[in-house]
Amino acid sequence: MSNTNSGGAETGSVPHRGGRGPKVERVAREYGLDGLGDELVQRWTGEEGEQWSLRELADLVNRRIVQAAQSQAGVHLLDGEAENFYRLLTDDDVTAGMRTDARRSLTENGVDVDALEDAFISYQSVYNYLTKHRGVSREAQQSAERTVEREIESVRKLRARLQKVTTDVVDRWKRNDAVDLDEYDVEVDVRVTCPDCDVRLTPFALAEAAGCDCQDQGAGSNE
Repeated sequence: MSNTNSGGAETGSVPHRGGRGPKVERVAREYGLDGLGDELVQRWTGEEGEQWSLRELADLVNRRIVQAAQSQAGVHLLDGEAENFYRLLTDDDVTAGMRTDARRSLTENGVDVDALEDAFISYQSVYNYLTKHRGVSREAQQSAERTVEREIESVRKLRARLQKVTTDVVDRWKRNDAVDLDEYDVEVDVRVTCPDCDVRLTPFALAEAAGCDCQDQGAGSNE
């Protein structure tokens, strides 16, 4: 008897309340992502090369979900299209108009965009799955990574909240005829700017780069 299910998770993993299992397994079953659980374990532990971060693993799964959702709708994407749709739906640098266009395109292709976005997993879901359901562990270096991810998520939630509050205000102005406006987009752009090298980065990009251009310039001056 095989010791893995269709999501690549061991049958001996800790059962979830209600028997539904962790979200990674549920998504793998729903979108036919066979072997996903085993792949996440291998990539996180570096069994086949470089160790992947939790963020990289979550992005990998979510891109696979976009690809699978389109395939289930009878749409065959070219190389890179799934990644681009995922970027348009989630990236901080994408404008509200671009995101709206992407959602409209997916809907026209027969994809339930709300269900698709609900299926996206977070880095925390990946971490919980790997540690609690697969019993995998890594060195303490993951503690700092999880802290950064958690703080970035807080910034994103505040950004989304400000966008919603602003949208509600503008809608109220329209209803009260305080402004003359048809369709509109509300964009909230959060950037961290270095006054010395003039670099402007989103909080996530700053964390990924681990600093600004001044660091590179400083390193070069010591050579």
